[in-house]
Amino acid sequence: MSVPFYDHAKLYMARKDAIDAAIQRVLASGRLDWGDEVPAFEGEFAAWIGATHAVTVGSGTAALKVALLALGIGRGDEVITVPNTDVASSSAIRFTGADVVWVDVHPLTRTMDPDSFAAAITPRTRAVMPVDLFGHPADLDRILAIAHRHGIAVVEDACIALGATLDERKIGALSDVTCFSFAPTKHLGAYGSGGACLTEDAELAERMSKISGYGQQRSRHRMGGPGFLPQGLHHETDGLNERLDELQAAVLRVKLKDLDANLTARRAQAARYEARLRGSRINPPKVAEGVGHAWRNYVIEADDRDAVRRSLAASGITTSLSYAPPMHLQPVYADLNLGRGSFPVSERICDRLIGLPIGPHLDLEQIDAVADALLRPHDG
Repeated sequence: MSVPFYDHAKLYMARKDAIDAAIQRVLASGRLDWGDEVPAFEGEFAAWIGATHAVTVGSGTAALKVALLALGIGRGDEVITVPNTDVASSSAIRFTGADVVWVDVHPLTRTMDPDSFAAAITPRTRAVMPVDLFGHPADLDRILAIAHRHGIAVVEDACIALGATLDERKIGALSDVTCFSFAPTKHLGAYGSGGACLTEDAELAERMSKISGYGQQRSRHRMGGPGFLPQGLHHETDGLNERLDELQAAVLRVKLKDLDANLTARRAQAARYEARLRGSRINPPKVAEGVGHAWRNYVIEADDRDAVRRSLAASGITTSLSYAPPMHLQPVYADLNLGRGSFPVSERICDRLIGLPIGPHLDLEQIDAVADALLRPHDG
């Protein structure tokens, strides 16, 4: 049985009529930019999270960068994050002009170790960027307590953790800013790129909106009906063009209605994996107490990682290596001179991880097929 990692066409066909209607609505309106779909989606998404303000942007990477810029992070500052994640976290920091400082992770959650974060704080530390890896939230309560004690902002990279909870609180309204991605492979996937910054701070939300939209209020751009008189330029800050577009917002409004069902499917699949793999030589992921995992990725660990992946591929099962090797071992950061041994927990995880197929495009029979293949002996 072939088990694909993603199947965007299958998911599109399941909601084809509603998605086509949303796209046609935008095209027929003639308002492809600065229309009604983006603010409508922002309101609906914030309500789903239980947050006060949502500012949509063009990608998850843009969300991280815009959040840092709105907080005034720049040259001479340090931002602490982790190395076992996508390059977007570190790149967003460096694109502001700030220096990235990595700390190691906890072996159970694979997210930022709060003690390592506390030990890395210096007078130059302006922000911390915990990453909710694979759908498992970081230890936000401890990280927030440490950060706020030192006057440090918390920009949470939740790009692959939409729907995760901590003690039944949805992430998205806990940190100073929480950043999400709407890339096609995420929990809530656009048909292109997209992202959002969520915050409870109205002034910070306004700054993020201006920075992502040419440095002026969005109302100055919105098109009106007959007799509409465009306003002159009024740039209050340096601005970028990092906005979500109307077509993507319309698609996301449709797909948001399915998000709860999709999360339920992911959790059922993760539970099936856990039941099938428990007690085997495969190490299923652990979940900390009080955490509601969002399961964007189901990542196991195995000492014979390469042999396992070859065997699964021979059975028609696609796997991933998200995210390995860790950032400090990537060529782009060679100038920082952080070799092997710098972050031993992250390195061990990245050496052993295998991402298995999971998501609403699959059924439990396919999950069983993956488990069956994993439990068979593998040639070294």
